[in-house]
Amino acid sequence: MSIRRLALAATIPALALACSSSSSGPSQPGSTEKNPFLENQAPSGKADTAYTNPDGIEVEVDIEADAESTSYRLLESPLYVAQFATTYLRQRGEFYLESLAEDSTSKQRVEWQVDGNWITAGEAASVDKTKLKHFRIRGVNAVLLNSAKNGVDEGSVFEAEVPINPFTVMSEANDTCADHDGHIGLSQSVYWYLWNPDKSTCTMKTQQLKLTVSKMFANAQQTYPEFDQLVADGKVTAVVLFGQIGDGPIDEWETGVRNMKKMSDWLLEADFQEVTPAPVGRRFTKHIGTTDFELDLYGPTDFSGLSDYAHFPNFQKAISEHEIIVYDGHSMLGASDFWSKPTYPDFYQIYIYGGCLGYEYYIKPILDGKGGGWDKLDLVSSVVEVSADANMIAGPVFAKIAWALDHGYNASWRDLLLGIRNRVGDSTFGASGVRENCFSPEGSLCTGTGGGGGTGGASGSGGASGSG
Repeated sequence: MSIRRLALAATIPALALACSSSSSGPSQPGSTEKNPFLENQAPSGKADTAYTNPDGIEVEVDIEADAESTSYRLLESPLYVAQFATTYLRQRGEFYLESLAEDSTSKQRVEWQVDGNWITAGEAASVDKTKLKHFRIRGVNAVLLNSAKNGVDEGSVFEAEVPINPFTVMSEANDTCADHDGHIGLSQSVYWYLWNPDKSTCTMKTQQLKLTVSKMFANAQQTYPEFDQLVADGKVTAVVLFGQIGDGPIDEWETGVRNMKKMSDWLLEADFQEVTPAPVGRRFTKHIGTTDFELDLYGPTDFSGLSDYAHFPNFQKAISEHEIIVYDGHSMLGASDFWSKPTYPDFYQIYIYGGCLGYEYYIKPILDGKGGGWDKLDLVSSVVEVSADANMIAGPVFAKIAWALDHGYNASWRDLLLGIRNRVGDSTFGASGVRENCFSPEGSLCTGTGGGGGTGGASGSGGASGSG
């Protein structure tokens, strides 16, 4: 059994201020960034090459390590030990682990080794706490990108350097084991996010957490958005939530405001018509083929982000009334409960989560909101801190869908993800829930009574991966 330690990539980007779109770059006034709605969206017809081959795979891993804490927090300590592993692996640029600590149900997944036997979390609650030293968490989702996926099979083992007591790192190490971030003050509660045991100053006691690949997912057939469901009522509805990115006032220079203006300009250039007054923000529509494509744009004054309780009704409205929902804003280090609050509709939806580490943080609450299954949900998210803005992420998706409405719906999930990749410049966005989608331009991909959705996803340039 080989143990793999991931080499630290030399080109890992710094954390973005907003953990979303950057406050400079293509969205500045006077930008020459190309309008995706005016570009040719037809498939290129290129032969299959490394460019369109899968750049990543999704696997399930079993996590195993030691944990120490006071008896009061011992039962939840494995989740926080694993949280340090999430950062350690992510900073190496190729291994991205599902975040567990912010999900209140995760501690029920922990098993403890007591007297040579594995017991459940429920059983552990009633045993002598001094016996609870070694734990495992099985079936945790992870994405492996680029070289990290090579040679991986069931039984492959990776390691991550983590603390043994996840709650005393600040008092033990102060800032000696953490990276500096100008926008996130170091404290015990965020130490996991800034964790860097490779610093020469870091001398605290650590351990090697073990991650064993327990499940590989078969390569998926080419799948498509469920276009038949999207157009069933003669209209495709979408919304972009342009959250507040900067720390200053919400004025014309706020990045979210400028990004919304750029998308508005693109739509008008592509012959979309503005509808006034709009229910919220701005509304644009265009009749394409036999379908109306209706896009709503909510600005930071309509909904500023995942802590904007004052405008939660607008957040609920966006989710209740649209088939495609795009969010561009802060992720709040996975600590927001906003995605678990809304009432989700029962119709098919596509979510494009443009905030940081959406894969790690927010797949589960959205999936739970949609009833716990993928039949009515496809979800695009990133495994890293996002520096691209909503226009670079959602723009190519909207443009490809608009093209497909007049071209036999011939836009696969691979095509959509390639569109994002070409704009963003990497393969860190993937789509969960698309492995077993039924629709295709040639007819249903499902047999018997199968439904849409599924347990898989497309990662990077459209390669198959499982998501749950």
